[in-house]
Amino acid sequence: MGLNSESSAALVFLILYAILFAVVIAGYATRRFKLKSRYSVILFHVTVRLASQSTGLAFGIKGYEAINLLIAYFILGAEGYFTLVLCTFRFLISWHNHNLNAHDSWLEPRRAPGIPFWQRFLQSFALVGSARRPMSVIHTILIGANTIIITGGSILAGSTQNLESNKNLGTAKALRAAGQSMFLAINIFLLFCILKTITQSKRERQGAVHPTLILLLVAWPLLTVRGIYGILSAVLDKFNYYNFDNYDANGLTVDFVASEYVLGTAMEWASCLVLMATYVTSRNDPKKADIEAMQVQIAGDKGEQ
Repeated sequence: MGLNSESSAALVFLILYAILFAVVIAGYATRRFKLKSRYSVILFHVTVRLASQSTGLAFGIKGYEAINLLIAYFILGAEGYFTLVLCTFRFLISWHNHNLNAHDSWLEPRRAPGIPFWQRFLQSFALVGSARRPMSVIHTILIGANTIIITGGSILAGSTQNLESNKNLGTAKALRAAGQSMFLAINIFLLFCILKTITQSKRERQGAVHPTLILLLVAWPLLTVRGIYGILSAVLDKFNYYNFDNYDANGLTVDFVASEYVLGTAMEWASCLVLMATYVTSRNDPKKADIEAMQVQIAGDKGEQ
Protein backbone atom coordinates (compact mmCIF):
# COMPACT_ATOMS: atom_id res chain seq x y z
CA MET A 1 0.00 0.00 0.00
CA GLY A 2 1.34 3.44 -0.91
CA LEU A 3 1.83 6.29 1.53
CA ASN A 4 -1.00 8.76 2.02
CA SER A 5 -0.54 12.55 1.99
CA GLU A 6 0.24 12.79 5.74
CA SER A 7 2.86 10.05 5.78
CA SER A 8 4.40 11.28 2.51
CA ALA A 9 4.82 14.83 3.86
CA ALA A 10 6.17 13.50 7.15
CA LEU A 11 8.71 11.37 5.28
CA VAL A 12 9.87 14.31 3.14
CA PHE A 13 10.57 16.47 6.19
CA LEU A 14 12.09 13.54 8.06
CA ILE A 15 14.65 13.35 5.25
CA LEU A 16 15.14 17.14 5.21
CA TYR A 17 15.77 17.21 8.96
CA ALA A 18 18.09 14.21 8.63
CA ILE A 19 20.16 16.30 6.20
CA LEU A 20 20.40 19.15 8.73
CA PHE A 21 21.32 16.63 11.43
CA ALA A 22 24.12 15.26 9.25
CA VAL A 23 25.42 18.79 8.59
CA VAL A 24 25.55 19.61 12.32
CA ILE A 25 27.24 16.31 13.18
CA ALA A 26 29.77 16.95 10.39
CA GLY A 27 30.40 20.38 11.93
CA TYR A 28 31.26 18.77 15.25
CA ALA A 29 33.33 16.04 13.62
CA THR A 30 35.45 18.60 11.74
CA ARG A 31 35.63 20.85 14.84
CA ARG A 32 33.94 23.72 13.07
CA PHE A 33 31.30 23.62 15.81
CA LYS A 34 32.18 23.45 19.49
CA LEU A 35 30.15 21.43 21.96
CA LYS A 36 29.64 24.46 24.20
CA SER A 37 28.21 26.65 21.47
CA ARG A 38 24.89 27.81 20.06
CA TYR A 39 24.98 24.91 17.60
CA SER A 40 24.29 22.47 20.44
CA VAL A 41 20.86 24.08 20.80
CA ILE A 42 20.38 23.62 17.05
CA LEU A 43 21.36 19.96 17.39
CA PHE A 44 18.80 19.49 20.16
CA HIS A 45 16.11 21.15 18.03
CA VAL A 46 16.88 18.99 15.00
CA THR A 47 16.86 15.84 17.15
CA VAL A 48 13.43 16.75 18.54
CA ARG A 49 12.11 17.42 15.03
CA LEU A 50 13.42 14.06 13.83
CA ALA A 51 11.45 12.39 16.62
CA SER A 52 8.40 14.52 15.76
CA GLN A 53 8.53 13.61 12.07
CA SER A 54 8.97 9.95 12.94
CA THR A 55 5.78 9.97 15.01
CA GLY A 56 4.03 11.95 12.25
CA LEU A 57 5.05 9.29 9.74
CA ALA A 58 3.84 6.52 12.04
CA PHE A 59 0.50 8.31 12.60
CA GLY A 60 0.07 8.79 8.85
CA ILE A 61 0.56 5.08 8.30
CA LYS A 62 -1.57 3.76 11.20
CA GLY A 63 -4.36 6.34 10.98
CA TYR A 64 -6.72 8.08 13.38
CA GLU A 65 -7.04 5.11 15.73
CA ALA A 66 -3.42 5.68 16.82
CA ILE A 67 -4.42 8.61 19.04
CA ASN A 68 -1.36 8.40 21.28
CA LEU A 69 0.91 8.80 18.25
CA LEU A 70 -0.99 11.95 17.34
CA ILE A 71 -0.62 13.32 20.87
CA ALA A 72 3.11 12.51 20.81
CA TYR A 73 3.35 14.38 17.51
CA PHE A 74 1.66 17.42 19.07
CA ILE A 75 3.95 17.41 22.10
CA LEU A 76 7.15 16.93 20.10
CA GLY A 77 6.01 19.63 17.67
CA ALA A 78 5.61 22.05 20.58
CA GLU A 79 9.07 21.08 21.83
CA GLY A 80 10.44 21.79 18.36
CA TYR A 81 9.02 25.32 18.27
CA PHE A 82 10.11 25.94 21.86
CA THR A 83 13.71 24.95 21.11
CA LEU A 84 13.75 26.95 17.87
CA VAL A 85 12.65 30.20 19.53
CA LEU A 86 15.24 29.55 22.25
CA CYS A 87 17.84 28.90 19.51
CA THR A 88 17.21 32.30 17.96
CA PHE A 89 17.69 34.08 21.29
CA ARG A 90 20.93 32.12 21.90
CA PHE A 91 22.22 33.10 18.45
CA LEU A 92 21.44 36.76 19.16
CA ILE A 93 23.18 36.61 22.55
CA SER A 94 26.21 34.98 20.91
CA TRP A 95 26.32 37.82 18.39
CA HIS A 96 26.23 40.35 21.25
CA ASN A 97 29.11 38.63 23.02
CA HIS A 98 31.29 38.51 19.91
CA ASN A 99 30.46 41.77 18.16
CA LEU A 100 29.21 44.50 20.48
CA ASN A 101 31.89 46.88 21.71
CA ALA A 102 31.27 45.73 25.28
CA HIS A 103 31.48 42.05 24.20
CA ASP A 104 28.57 41.37 26.52
CA SER A 105 24.83 40.88 26.03
CA TRP A 106 22.16 43.06 27.62
CA LEU A 107 19.86 40.06 27.28
CA GLU A 108 22.13 37.91 29.42
CA PRO A 109 25.03 39.85 30.98
CA ARG A 110 28.01 37.73 31.92
CA ARG A 111 28.11 36.45 35.47
CA ALA A 112 31.13 36.66 37.73
CA PRO A 113 33.79 34.03 36.95
CA GLY A 114 34.15 31.02 39.21
CA ILE A 115 30.43 30.40 39.77
CA PRO A 116 29.69 26.62 39.61
CA PHE A 117 27.71 25.40 36.62
CA TRP A 118 24.73 24.24 38.71
CA GLN A 119 24.47 27.66 40.33
CA ARG A 120 24.65 29.45 36.99
CA PHE A 121 21.95 27.10 35.69
CA LEU A 122 19.62 27.93 38.58
CA GLN A 123 20.34 31.64 38.19
CA SER A 124 19.27 31.43 34.54
CA PHE A 125 15.69 31.13 35.85
CA ALA A 126 15.91 33.78 38.59
CA LEU A 127 12.96 36.18 38.58
CA VAL A 128 14.00 38.33 41.53
CA GLY A 129 17.22 39.69 42.95
CA SER A 130 20.56 40.59 41.38
CA ALA A 131 20.73 37.28 39.49
CA ARG A 132 17.72 38.16 37.35
CA ARG A 133 18.41 38.74 33.66
CA PRO A 134 16.01 39.37 30.75
CA MET A 135 16.73 35.83 29.57
CA SER A 136 15.81 34.48 33.01
CA VAL A 137 12.29 35.81 32.49
CA ILE A 138 12.20 34.51 28.91
CA HIS A 139 13.36 31.04 30.01
CA THR A 140 10.62 30.91 32.64
CA ILE A 141 7.86 32.02 30.24
CA LEU A 142 8.99 29.57 27.53
CA ILE A 143 9.09 26.67 29.97
CA GLY A 144 5.70 27.67 31.37
CA ALA A 145 4.20 27.81 27.87
CA ASN A 146 5.79 24.49 27.01
CA THR A 147 4.36 22.88 30.15
CA ILE A 148 0.88 24.21 29.38
CA ILE A 149 0.99 22.76 25.84
CA ILE A 150 2.28 19.39 27.04
CA THR A 151 -0.49 19.29 29.66
CA GLY A 152 -3.06 20.10 26.99
CA GLY A 153 -1.90 17.15 24.92
CA SER A 154 -1.39 14.74 27.80
CA ILE A 155 -4.92 14.97 29.19
CA LEU A 156 -6.17 13.25 26.04
CA ALA A 157 -3.61 10.44 26.17
CA GLY A 158 -5.05 6.95 26.39
CA SER A 159 -8.48 8.04 25.17
CA THR A 160 -10.40 5.26 23.43
CA GLN A 161 -13.52 7.27 22.65
CA ASN A 162 -14.30 9.67 19.85
CA LEU A 163 -12.10 12.66 20.68
CA GLU A 164 -14.69 15.06 19.30
CA SER A 165 -16.96 14.05 22.19
CA ASN A 166 -14.21 13.81 24.83
CA LYS A 167 -15.10 16.07 27.75
CA ASN A 168 -11.44 17.13 28.04
CA LEU A 169 -11.14 18.24 24.42
CA GLY A 170 -12.22 21.84 25.13
CA THR A 171 -9.70 22.09 27.96
CA ALA A 172 -6.97 20.63 25.74
CA LYS A 173 -7.69 23.17 23.01
CA ALA A 174 -7.67 26.05 25.50
CA LEU A 175 -4.36 24.97 27.00
CA ARG A 176 -2.75 24.56 23.58
CA ALA A 177 -4.00 27.99 22.50
CA ALA A 178 -2.72 29.59 25.71
CA GLY A 179 0.71 28.00 25.41
CA GLN A 180 1.07 28.88 21.73
CA SER A 181 0.00 32.47 22.46
CA MET A 182 2.78 32.75 25.04
CA PHE A 183 5.28 31.47 22.48
CA LEU A 184 4.05 34.05 19.97
CA ALA A 185 4.32 36.85 22.55
CA ILE A 186 7.95 35.91 23.24
CA ASN A 187 8.56 35.82 19.49
CA ILE A 188 7.23 39.39 19.18
CA PHE A 189 9.66 40.43 21.92
CA LEU A 190 12.40 38.72 19.89
CA LEU A 191 11.70 41.14 17.03
CA PHE A 192 12.20 44.07 19.41
CA CYS A 193 15.53 42.56 20.52
CA ILE A 194 16.73 42.05 16.94
CA LEU A 195 15.75 45.58 15.89
CA LYS A 196 17.38 47.08 18.99
CA THR A 197 20.56 45.14 18.20
CA ILE A 198 20.53 46.35 14.58
CA THR A 199 20.23 49.94 15.81
CA GLN A 200 23.10 49.37 18.24
CA SER A 201 25.15 47.74 15.49
CA LYS A 202 24.64 50.71 13.18
CA ARG A 203 25.75 53.09 15.92
CA GLU A 204 28.88 51.12 16.74
CA ARG A 205 29.76 50.13 13.15
CA GLN A 206 29.21 53.50 11.43
CA GLY A 207 25.91 52.54 9.85
CA ALA A 208 26.80 49.00 8.80
CA VAL A 209 24.50 46.09 9.64
CA HIS A 210 26.16 42.77 10.33
CA PRO A 211 24.87 40.06 7.91
CA THR A 212 24.14 37.71 10.81
CA LEU A 213 21.58 40.19 12.13
CA ILE A 214 19.96 40.32 8.70
CA LEU A 215 19.62 36.52 8.75
CA LEU A 216 18.09 36.63 12.24
CA LEU A 217 15.62 39.22 10.94
CA VAL A 218 14.80 36.92 8.00
CA ALA A 219 14.13 34.05 10.40
CA TRP A 220 11.68 36.09 12.48
CA PRO A 221 8.67 36.16 10.08
CA LEU A 222 9.08 32.43 9.52
CA LEU A 223 8.87 31.85 13.27
CA THR A 224 5.90 34.22 13.47
CA VAL A 225 3.93 32.36 10.79
CA ARG A 226 4.64 29.14 12.70
CA GLY A 227 3.46 30.74 15.94
CA ILE A 228 0.24 32.07 14.43
CA TYR A 229 -0.48 28.66 12.89
CA GLY A 230 0.04 27.06 16.30
CA ILE A 231 -2.76 29.19 17.71
CA LEU A 232 -5.05 28.61 14.69
CA SER A 233 -4.57 24.85 14.91
CA ALA A 234 -5.83 24.96 18.49
CA VAL A 235 -8.90 27.16 17.98
CA LEU A 236 -10.11 26.58 14.41
CA ASP A 237 -11.55 23.21 13.36
CA LYS A 238 -10.21 23.70 9.83
CA PHE A 239 -6.65 23.32 11.17
CA ASN A 240 -7.41 20.81 13.93
CA TYR A 241 -6.35 17.16 13.77
CA TYR A 242 -9.24 16.22 16.07
CA ASN A 243 -11.90 17.35 13.59
CA PHE A 244 -13.19 14.37 11.58
CA ASP A 245 -14.08 16.68 8.68
CA ASN A 246 -10.34 16.92 7.97
CA TYR A 247 -10.19 13.20 7.13
CA ASP A 248 -11.26 11.23 4.10
CA ALA A 249 -11.02 7.56 3.12
CA ASN A 250 -7.22 7.85 2.74
CA GLY A 251 -6.56 9.65 6.01
CA LEU A 252 -6.02 13.38 6.40
CA THR A 253 -7.17 15.48 3.46
CA VAL A 254 -4.59 16.95 1.11
CA ASP A 255 -5.66 20.51 1.99
CA PHE A 256 -5.18 19.89 5.70
CA VAL A 257 -1.76 18.30 5.23
CA ALA A 258 -0.69 21.18 2.98
CA SER A 259 -1.63 23.77 5.61
CA GLU A 260 0.07 21.78 8.40
CA TYR A 261 3.34 21.34 6.57
CA VAL A 262 3.50 24.69 4.75
CA LEU A 263 2.48 26.91 7.69
CA GLY A 264 4.03 24.77 10.43
CA THR A 265 6.79 22.32 9.64
CA ALA A 266 8.23 24.13 6.61
CA MET A 267 8.46 27.38 8.59
CA GLU A 268 10.46 25.64 11.32
CA TRP A 269 12.76 23.89 8.86
CA ALA A 270 13.43 27.10 6.93
CA SER A 271 14.08 29.01 10.18
CA CYS A 272 16.54 26.34 11.28
CA LEU A 273 18.31 26.51 7.92
CA VAL A 274 18.60 30.31 8.18
CA LEU A 275 20.07 30.04 11.68
CA MET A 276 22.60 27.48 10.50
CA ALA A 277 23.56 29.82 7.65
CA THR A 278 24.85 32.30 10.23
CA TYR A 279 27.95 30.11 10.44
CA VAL A 280 29.00 31.61 7.11
CA THR A 281 28.28 35.21 8.12
CA SER A 282 30.00 34.89 11.51
CA ARG A 283 33.28 33.26 10.43
CA ASN A 284 35.19 36.55 10.69
CA ASP A 285 33.73 37.54 14.06
CA PRO A 286 36.20 38.03 16.94
CA LYS A 287 37.03 34.69 18.52
CA LYS A 288 36.14 33.95 22.13
CA ALA A 289 39.79 33.38 23.09
CA ASP A 290 40.82 36.72 21.58
CA ILE A 291 38.02 38.53 23.39
CA GLU A 292 38.96 36.95 26.73
CA ALA A 293 42.65 37.81 26.20
CA MET A 294 41.71 41.41 25.43
CA GLN A 295 39.53 41.62 28.54
CA VAL A 296 42.35 40.25 30.70
CA GLN A 297 44.71 42.84 29.19
CA ILE A 298 42.24 45.66 29.88
CA ALA A 299 41.74 44.46 33.45
CA GLY A 300 45.53 44.33 33.92
CA ASP A 301 45.99 47.85 32.55
CA LYS A 302 43.33 49.17 34.94
CA GLY A 303 45.07 47.43 37.83
CA GLU A 304 48.35 49.16 37.05
CA GLN A 305 46.76 52.60 37.01
